[in-house]
Amino acid sequence: MNEIDDLLRGIETPDVDVADDVARGEQALRRRHRWQISGAVASVAAVAAIAAALQGGLGTSGSTAPGYAEQPSVAATASTPAAVKAARQRAHHRLLTVKQRMHQIRRQMEGLTSQKTVQRYHDVLAEHLDPTGTQLRLAQNEQGGGGSFGTKLDWRNGGMLEIVVGRGFAAAASFYDLSSAGMQDTTYGGHPARVSTSGSDLVVSARHDDGTVVTLIASTEFGNNGTSTNGLGLTQDQLLEAAADPRLQLPPYLR
Repeated sequence: MNEIDDLLRGIETPDVDVADDVARGEQALRRRHRWQISGAVASVAAVAAIAAALQGGLGTSGSTAPGYAEQPSVAATASTPAAVKAARQRAHHRLLTVKQRMHQIRRQMEGLTSQKTVQRYHDVLAEHLDPTGTQLRLAQNEQGGGGSFGTKLDWRNGGMLEIVVGRGFAAAASFYDLSSAGMQDTTYGGHPARVSTSGSDLVVSARHDDGTVVTLIASTEFGNNGTSTNGLGLTQDQLLEAAADPRLQLPPYLR
């Protein structure tokens, strides 16, 4: 033991100021205490902010406070499948309504155009066949189908003058039995044409430069009206001259 004590006493140790050690210990404790308090305050503040955001976002009854940091509320931005489906249905309904209205407008415009076309047919045919304006009367009807268009006009107060405008000689077959007329090929004005060779009706067809074919059918009877006239007073040459007039065209929506 004496030898050990002698060795311990022989070791040189630095001088230690106990008061300084105590001061340093107390300072460290104070720093740790401040950190703990600051952390607790920050946690409380964060929890309070989250609670306020949730309360403002969900919109409690009678509350007008906005959500946290002026962000959109959860309820305002959430979209349920039912809400999305309802929105799509409303958009589809509006689209259908617009399409239906556009269809109605188009039909109305076509109707006005058809009326103007029928009137033009009357006026052009009257120039060729009724310069006095006493024999050809507008019957206010139109017919069409398969890309063709035409009308039936009253001739001599009981007879009929039918016009069919299309893209080929067969266009009038939908409205008149051309086989009964015995149509024969000919020419008029350097263009292909056809004339009837049988039956009581006068039938002619003339092709225009653009390929339009105009067929005129003159009859002493107006079948739709149940009326008739004593005689036509027309020739095939007169009808061919009228049918060859380039102003006789399809309505714009059929061209």
